[in-house]
Amino acid sequence: MDINILAWIAEHRTDALTAVMSAITFMGSEIFLIAIVCILYWCISRKTGDRMLLTLFSGIMVNQYLKVIFCTPRPWVRSERVKVVPSAIEDATGYSFPSGHTANAVSTFGGISRMEKVKKFGWVFWLIAILVGFSRMYLGVHTPQDVIVSLVLGAILVLLMEKLNDALQNKPGLDLPISIISILLGVGLCLFAYFRPYPDENGLKISFDTFKLAGASVGIMIGWVLERRTVKFIIPKALWKKAVRFAGGLLLVLLIMKGLKSPLNAWLGEMAGSFLRYFLVGIAATYVWPLVFHKANF
Repeated sequence: MDINILAWIAEHRTDALTAVMSAITFMGSEIFLIAIVCILYWCISRKTGDRMLLTLFSGIMVNQYLKVIFCTPRPWVRSERVKVVPSAIEDATGYSFPSGHTANAVSTFGGISRMEKVKKFGWVFWLIAILVGFSRMYLGVHTPQDVIVSLVLGAILVLLMEKLNDALQNKPGLDLPISIISILLGVGLCLFAYFRPYPDENGLKISFDTFKLAGASVGIMIGWVLERRTVKFIIPKALWKKAVRFAGGLLLVLLIMKGLKSPLNAWLGEMAGSFLRYFLVGIAATYVWPLVFHKANF
């Protein structure tokens, strides 16, 4: 049935709608997610930023563990009836179930919907997350169950992480056990993905995304607890300071993501190189850059 749905959608594609859906699906990409979380964490609200980081981490862990457990092939691999939009294949890496872009969108927009200032219009952000999920089906890179499971799990995690973050505000010391458990989950994910017997010989290669996301998660949680314990930056009121924080930090993150890819992969191989590169992204975003702008007073 899922293949029938994707085949029907493909029959009703138009060039204009494909352009719209490609733009919508970008809102579930890692670049978009990083930009939104960083601006919230560095420039808008520490409490919201903490909640978004916890939601992001938990979403990555649940999503990647399920991908490695089920090893579900992409729709176009399963059936020739699925006609994928060629431009969408580049970002459709890893196994299919559940949808990573949808999980990202729920973490991002579901998290924003819980902010006090926008709760009245929270449904708009949830609608965006749902549209991102639909765009993945429209482009032919995910099935309905991939998307629906991500939406449901993501919504549950948004609510759970809100409760956890509330507890963290009342008991700041919880940050250390939270980070330790998170780091163990990230390392455990790498070990599981590496030693798991896959159903086909390319299984480990298909799971390479798991290692980079695990690296990012471990880096985020180490940097997060270090910042909370040693830096404790505050949100500035001056707009120019916020702009410098965001622009400079995003540039740093992108330089690590793109600039270190070739040298680290050549040195360590793609698997370990991706883990280390995204680990550096995570710790730079949550500790190194906050330390810089805190010391520089901007």
